[in-house]
Amino acid sequence: MVLIWGDDMDLRHAYGQIKILEIELRSYADEGYKVRYDFDRRLISWRDYYMWNNNFMKSITDAKLEILTKCLPGSKILEWVDDFRQGKYKEKNILKRPGKWTVTIEFEDETVKYSDEEKFPAEWIELRSIVESTTECSFRLH
Repeated sequence: MVLIWGDDMDLRHAYGQIKILEIELRSYADEGYKVRYDFDRRLISWRDYYMWNNNFMKSITDAKLEILTKCLPGSKILEWVDDFRQGKYKEKNILKRPGKWTVTIEFEDETVKYSDEEKFPAEWIELRSIVESTTECSFRLH
């Protein structure tokens, strides 16, 4: 696999180099959620587009950092974002669902962003599980 954000980037190393990871899930009525993991500041920011008073910011505890460190590579988020960006994601692995998603990944010198509508990667289920485990909130559209 050739990564757009660095042909020579070792993926095992790349996961440890993520500075900020932002994942957004929206309905066509513009409702949904956004979670932002700031690894340098060890903060989780949560934005609830259904109810503004559910927004929060909290620290990434050691336990949550361990979940992120162990599980993010298993979600293969770097690989599938790159495949989507290059148009190489296999149609058979796409989950057709109403809604749209956006993933933004910030490294030291580069930011990678991609979004799509109705075409969710099969690995979305694993990513959703990670988000729900670390935020203690549902990351599903109503």
